[in-house]
Amino acid sequence: MMTAAPSVTILYAGIFGLFLLVLSLNIFRIWVNIAVGAESGEESWKRSERVQRSFVEFVPMCLLLMFLIEIHGAPRIVLHGLGASLVAARVLHAYGMYSMRLADLMRVVGTQITFLVLMMTSLAAIYYAVIPYLANKVI
Repeated sequence: MMTAAPSVTILYAGIFGLFLLVLSLNIFRIWVNIAVGAESGEESWKRSERVQRSFVEFVPMCLLLMFLIEIHGAPRIVLHGLGASLVAARVLHAYGMYSMRLADLMRVVGTQITFLVLMMTSLAAIYYAVIPYLANKVI
């Protein structure tokens, strides 16, 4: 059913690849600062690891589901909406893990948007899997 290369999902995969690189470099930077004694607490290291761990838990599955619904013909505008929402969610979640004004709200909103994107892409994948079967079934 695929008519063209999945150009939307690959864009967001690239964005999230760079995002993961930034999260990983942040952990490395904090680790180096702790190792050389420039930073004493491990709280910021643990916090950064939690941000990365959450990213790795949710983003790959969302991207996989986006890819699958894209190759099954999902509208580009829907895919961009899902991808942009996921980018915003992960940015909010990452910033919300640090001590700042409205940090808890940003983290919760980022998490909820991530869950919403995961739910929507999952339901869309089920839809694209079931509809061809139902369309060919004679009642």
